[in-house]
Parts: sequence; C-alpha cells; structure tokens
Amino acid sequence: MEDQKDAMTTMFMPDRLLRGLFLWTSFTTVVFWLPAVRGAFDGASYQWELFGFGGRGTDGDYWFPVVSAFATLFVLAAVWRRATWPLLGVITLWHLGLFAGTLWLAFFVPDAFRFKGDTFGIDISLVWLGPALFGLGAVAAMRGFWRAYHKRHLSPPAWNCRNQRWLLVLLACFPIQFALLRFGPPDSVADQLGVLLTIAQWLLVGQAFRPYSMNDE
Repeated sequence: MEDQKDAMTTMFMPDRLLRGLFLWTSFTTVVFWLPAVRGAFDGASYQWELFGFGGRGTDGDYWFPVVSAFATLFVLAAVWRRATWPLLGVITLWHLGLFAGTLWLAFFVPDAFRFKGDTFGIDISLVWLGPALFGLGAVAAMRGFWRAYHKRHLSPPAWNCRNQRWLLVLLACFPIQFALLRFGPPDSVADQLGVLLTIAQWLLVGQAFRPYSMNDE
C-alpha cells in the first residue's frame, strides 16, 4: 500500500496552469489540423494558405499542414502524458514565436492583421486582442517550462479506460467529418458542422492523453 501511495504522489498530473497552456496550444495549432483534414475530406473545392504555403485539396503544399499537424499531435500527446522540460521548451518557442509575430503584424500591417473565417463569415481585427492573448500564452509557457525543469523526477501515468474511450470517440469522428465535408456544398450547414467538428476534435485531443486518477476508471 505504501509503495502504491508513493507511486501516486510522484506520478505526473498536470495542474491548472499546464492544462490551460495545453488547451491554448491546441487552439493555436488547429490551423494545421483544419487544412490537413479538410484538404483530404473536402477535396479540390477547399483552398488554403498558411505561413506562406498553400494549395487546393491535397495538391500544392499539402505536406506542410500534414507534417505540422502530426508533429504537433506528437508533442501534445507527449506533454499530456508527462510535461518534460524539452517538450515544454518546444511549446514555449512556439508561443514566443506567435507573440513576436503578432507584435510585428500589429505594428507594421495593422489593417491586414485580422481573423477571417470564410465558412462562417468571421472578420475580426486582432491589433489589440492578438498581442494580449499570445503574450499571456507566452508567459504561461515560460512559467510551465521553468516549473517542469525542476520536476524531472515525476513519472508518466498509466493509460486507463478513459483514455481509451476518448481515443475511440475522436477516431469515430472521422467518418462523420468525411460525410459532412465531402458531400456538403461549400458554406452550407453541413460544411459548417464539419468544420466545427474538426475543430472540436482537435481541441479534445488532450482528453485522450491526459492522466486520470485511479478513481476515473
């Protein structure tokens, strides 16, 4: 019993700061997941541009969102299982880069610094909101990195039934996404539902990999 208690006390469990940081990281990296999924499921009707890369469907630079999405998925899965300081360093660099980029855009091209979503007709200026949000994300990432560096002794948690159930739920979304995106006309309700489901799927990735206590079986 004492050995089990000691194992529980040294097992990694993300606190509120890390959970918020990982969720914000998922939110900022959905830009990779959306074109990766929509490029394959929507087909040639879907055109995308991202960080100077672009394409239509799976043509053009489609490899970029696919590689970026899977690299991000690996990092997110790994930090949810155990927030090691090297991986948190990667996340910190990502958020510092986003913060620096938003500052540059806010100062030099404020008119073009907007969040646009053609599917839902969204067009919002990010001149003030962008630096504030990404600045907070960068601060949280640096704090998380510093704390993880001093907690290298924590062990990764065991995979349990809740992890398996969440993983199956997320995988089960793919056929629904395919039907909505492939057969729904552009900007239709079906297309919008497919986009929302794809975003929700990515934001819920952490539920499949996060540690759960023994009482959560």
